[in-house]
Amino acid sequence: MTRRFSLYRKLWPLLQLADAERAHRAGLHLLQWPFAWGRTLRDAEPFCWQGLRVRNRVGIAAGFDKDAQALRGMAGLGAGFAEVGTVLNRPWPGNPAPRLRRIPEQRALWNRLGFPSAGLAGVQRRLARGAFSDLAVGCNIAPHPLTLREPDALPRARAELAELVEGLHAHAAFFTINLSSPNTRGLRAQLHGADFAAGLVAPTRECIARLDAQAGRAATPLLVKLPPEDAAQRPFCADSLEALLQPLLQPGVCDGFVAVNSSARLARRRPGEEEDALRGGISGAPLLPVAEAMLRLLAELAPNHLRIGCGGVMSPGDARRLQQAGAHLVEIYTGLIYCGPALISRCAAALSAPG
Repeated sequence: MTRRFSLYRKLWPLLQLADAERAHRAGLHLLQWPFAWGRTLRDAEPFCWQGLRVRNRVGIAAGFDKDAQALRGMAGLGAGFAEVGTVLNRPWPGNPAPRLRRIPEQRALWNRLGFPSAGLAGVQRRLARGAFSDLAVGCNIAPHPLTLREPDALPRARAELAELVEGLHAHAAFFTINLSSPNTRGLRAQLHGADFAAGLVAPTRECIARLDAQAGRAATPLLVKLPPEDAAQRPFCADSLEALLQPLLQPGVCDGFVAVNSSARLARRRPGEEEDALRGGISGAPLLPVAEAMLRLLAELAPNHLRIGCGGVMSPGDARRLQQAGAHLVEIYTGLIYCGPALISRCAAALSAPG
């Protein structure tokens, strides 16, 4: 494995001393400069699934680089792919602060960011610049939070996803629809409504297929990011997950799943917080067994679908656990906060090792 040492890695402990959101912005800024990059990993095997090809099995989860600011840096650190977003069709500031903090004793993050986004136009401009080496870029998209508050949200939400797909298709190795964030009021409830989920995902799949045909390219996969718990905030069992997936497993609806988003169940209401306030979600080490259990269920219920494991990867061993549970690919986010960017190459090498 290539040894890495960079200014970015040197500064990582200092970044952790700052406010979590401010440190994250600083990290993204550093990643935009070549002196922060390592050397591209050479000893990891590529992965291919239908029309998707990634240079290794480890990627950066959505939320890390919401507006496609640091893709060259992530390519330089050795990631095989990265999800940008969640991208919205128009700018949105997200939820008010405080909305991101570390929980060091658990190696976790609490967040209720609420989809802050520069909007489609800004992300489109950055992606059009290219020069991301052979990093595969996934585009994580969702209806606008204001749209979801409307009484009859489905037609407008469907149109917004079509707008996002049309704007990002030329740059996307795959798309992920995010209907599972706990930080946008009403979003998860929409996912658990079978009519809404199928009525949103299937037309988006059709839109992607039309654009693929026009461009003469292989099929661009469409994935759905899943929550780690059901509508009552209980861990999924086989029956409850099967009920959620039933409309999504119909032919031509979607190609795979990302498991899992942050956990509202693991988030605790803080003193003074109203009972009905958004509690946010927990990511990081506490999420690993939840993601592992979800992937085992998905491997049984959706054996022919692409499965990306996301949640709690803090070591190469954690990445292997998700792979053994059924993940084809693995994504990292919170692990970078606590373990540094070398985690990417270490996990990529582990997932390429035999056995």
